Amino acid sequence: MKIGILGNGQLGQMALDSIRDLTDLEVSLYDLRAHSDAALDTFLASVDRVSYETENIPAPIVARLEPVADKLFPSLKALKTFQNRLLEKNALRAAGIATAEFCAVNSLDDVKQAVEQLGLPIVLKTTTEGYDGKGQYVLRSADDAEPAWQAIGNRELIAEAFVSFSRETSVIASRDVHGNMVVWPMTENVHHEGILRYSLYPCAGLSADKAAQAEHYIRQLADSLDYVGTITLELFETDSGLVANEVAPRVHNSGHWSIEGAETSQFRNHMLAIAGRELGATTAKYNAVAMINVISDEGPAEKAENISNAFRHSYGKEARPARKLGHVTVVADSVEQRDNTISELSGLIPDGVWKV
Repeated sequence: MKIGILGNGQLGQMALDSIRDLTDLEVSLYDLRAHSDAALDTFLASVDRVSYETENIPAPIVARLEPVADKLFPSLKALKTFQNRLLEKNALRAAGIATAEFCAVNSLDDVKQAVEQLGLPIVLKTTTEGYDGKGQYVLRSADDAEPAWQAIGNRELIAEAFVSFSRETSVIASRDVHGNMVVWPMTENVHHEGILRYSLYPCAGLSADKAAQAEHYIRQLADSLDYVGTITLELFETDSGLVANEVAPRVHNSGHWSIEGAETSQFRNHMLAIAGRELGATTAKYNAVAMINVISDEGPAEKAENISNAFRHSYGKEARPARKLGHVTVVADSVEQRDNTISELSGLIPDGVWKV
């Protein structure tokens, strides 16, 4: 079987690497940055199944996927839904999943009405293309309405009421063509300046009720869309339960720990799902795991090469501020050992961001 992936960045590459041992599956990556209609049509015709490493696919390319929608996994419906934050929020609500209160914004007057309707603070976001904190503006007073609209407006936006939360978490699952689903243990995710800095397993102090709620949520969401592949649900933990933040219809940064840390990685199960194969176990192989992003400078990650329980992944990218250049995974027999190893990797996490 030939599988094509739209996108040849680190996610596409890690998906390809995850099934190199399966010689009957052939994987090709399509460079979205060097797109031409003719090249895309040739690529789509050459493969049996198609997937994508990002939902941020330009509309003209999405339109050319319509004729091959039957071999696109996750589906065209899922792609279009999760490309747009308004459609996404409505899909979450339809699946019975708690979200922040929200409303559509298409003008400066709409921003002002959102402030009145939702209260302050509110988060204003572009409905498409935003990631790693881009395309967002936090309004803390009514006077912020005009600066917010000037900064990211003149396009469709979504306004979301602020959620008071204790921490951010995520739950990741893979669902096959028959509706079978496997779910990875949840992680705690810590962001800095809008970018995920590290994820920790286990999710310390997570109650059994909240873990069950997260699994119920992601099963409900995937089933409601007849989803095939790996899907990620980012969640705010609050005193009253979990509230959905965003969905990624793909493998996710917070799940990179699964490459070394779980019986089957999120990448391998994604590929197995779209190939119609049986999904692998998602249990953790270690008592404690951390995934630390390498941001802006790969220098601090070099220390991992001399630490036996740390694994360095470089994405081969040119360094620039706020850019993800790779990640380091730490595996350990205990939380204490994991945290001590993280301390050895000084410089990977900015001062004041490491919570332990």
